[in-house]
Amino acid sequence: MNDCIIVSVWQDGTVEDLQQPAGVGSDVDPVTPARTKAVDDVDILRAMADPTRMAILSVLMDRPDDLPVMSVKEIAARLGEPQTKLYRHVKHLEAAGLIRVAATRLVSGILEQRYQACQRELHLDRSFMRAHADESEEALSALFDNFQAGFFAAFKDERFSPEQVQEAERYRIPALCYSETRVSPARAAEINKRMQEFTDLLGDKTTEDPDGVPIYVLVGYFTGTEPEPS
Repeated sequence: MNDCIIVSVWQDGTVEDLQQPAGVGSDVDPVTPARTKAVDDVDILRAMADPTRMAILSVLMDRPDDLPVMSVKEIAARLGEPQTKLYRHVKHLEAAGLIRVAATRLVSGILEQRYQACQRELHLDRSFMRAHADESEEALSALFDNFQAGFFAAFKDERFSPEQVQEAERYRIPALCYSETRVSPARAAEINKRMQEFTDLLGDKTTEDPDGVPIYVLVGYFTGTEPEPS
């Protein structure tokens, strides 16, 4: 499989000159977010290692071609979480350079900050992850938790049940496949190759439709090891 993990919610990229806040009452700061941000700092991994922060990132990276600009109140409404719970998580993500203050406005005499993601997707290099295995495991666990929560919400939603979905919208039915099997090395190589082709298809930005349906896909693969002979 790849030597990297792409999180597109969630090519090397950097975020440049993204720290300046917009002026009071301004429109969205015109700084263009990076297409891809390379996760090359352990503090970024630590910022990602929390399901709530990963959920906030998911909201702010929801539409890669038109990244939303949202207040903490609006993010809280999307997540169904108390607004007060999110402030420290938002500040943690901001300190790590994953989100930024893109605009400010006065609301009932109080200065409200509005946030935008600093990147459209995240790039995690395998060698960097191995060098920081504990932090990487926590970040990926948060990613898995976030996917799991979304999957089961869709799974329980009667609107997405096979009985309710029309034939033309079968793509709305949640799907999950988990397999443990033994195959030949040649067959394993073929499965690996096809999964790579599938992940390349997911990463094909030419097929993105700004008005399309948001989909969430988690793809994984690994081989087991034979037990040592006794």
